Order: sequence, then C-alpha cells, then structure tokens
Amino acid sequence: MKDRLLGLLLFLPVPAVLWLFTRAPLGVVASLSIGILLMASHRLYARPFSLSRAPLRCLWCGGPAKDGPRLTIEEPSGPTEWRACRPSHAVRLKAVFSAAHLARWPLRIGILGGLLVLFGTGAATSLAPALPVRFTDASALFRLAVALVVTPFGWLASLRRPVDTEPVRVPFPLHIQALIGTAFMLWLFRIVGIVWLAATASYFAHRF
Repeated sequence: MKDRLLGLLLFLPVPAVLWLFTRAPLGVVASLSIGILLMASHRLYARPFSLSRAPLRCLWCGGPAKDGPRLTIEEPSGPTEWRACRPSHAVRLKAVFSAAHLARWPLRIGILGGLLVLFGTGAATSLAPALPVRFTDASALFRLAVALVVTPFGWLASLRRPVDTEPVRVPFPLHIQALIGTAFMLWLFRIVGIVWLAATASYFAHRF
C-alpha cells in the first residue's frame, strides 16, 4: 500500500504538466516553461523509484509481485528487468508492449507532433499577439492529436497477441506507467482520450 501511494504521488506531475500545457493557467510562457521543467525533471526521481521497485511490484496492476514471472524489457535506454504478479498479467504486458512497438510511429507522431505544434504556437502567439491563431487552438490540436493515438491504443493494445520472444521491445520508457500500473495507465488513455475527443470537437464547432 505504501508503494502504491508513493507511486501515485510521483505520478501527479504528469497530469499537472498536461494541465499547464492545455490550460496555461499562469499565462502561456510561464505555464509552458514550468510544464517543460516538470517534464524534464520528472525522470530524475520517478525512474529511480520505479526501477528500485521493479523486482517487488507487478508492472501490470501495481500490486506485490511476490514470486511472479520476470520480464526482460528492451527500453530505449537499454534492457530492464520487471515482474508480474501472475502469468496472466505477464501475458497482458507482452500484448500491450507488442502493440506499442507496432504502433510506435503513430504514437510518436501524435504525441511529439502535438507538442511541437503546442510549443511553436505558444511561442508565436506570445511574440505576435495579433496573429489570428490563438493558443487555445494549439491546445485543442494537441489534445486532438494525442487523443487520436492513445484512445484506440488504450482500448485495443491488450487484445493483441503477445510475442513469445524476449526481450520485449517498447518505444518508450516504462517508469511512468510503473508508478501506477500499466492497466491503470490504459484506463487513463481510454477515459482521457474520449473526453479530449469530445472536448476538441465541441471547441472547434464553437470556434468556426
């Protein structure tokens, strides 16, 4: 229970960054700057915590791994060792990671492309306020780009047939989802994705 609470606490900067990026509550420049700082520094403490708990926590549900199966995962920075609390959770992890590797380019383009549009438009609107494009337009485009890739991934990834070979390859570091469990991260993708799709549709309907 203590590890779950610590993991949740260390996960909170992630929604905080998304709030700063999409709402700019402190102004565009300040909000984006603080968000980038939080995003860049998060790895410094979240990854060591996740790796230190990797032998003890199930990467799927976040519960105690006990004597569950081990998994070798090839992350972008190199291979890492993780645990699942039961064979069925190990199978689900392999299915999700197989789907992520297959969809690595759509995920990268949707998320990183959305961020580039957001940052570029934020800089442009700050330097030239008379531009017809608003920061809220960039925020809506960012949410739309992210939602278009994470929503189907959240619903379909665990249905893919898992690979049998190890190490399993993933296109992104695992420390963020390890904080709360991959299963809960997928539910966030599903729920937030649907909410963002509806919100952006409503925004552009009123905007134009």
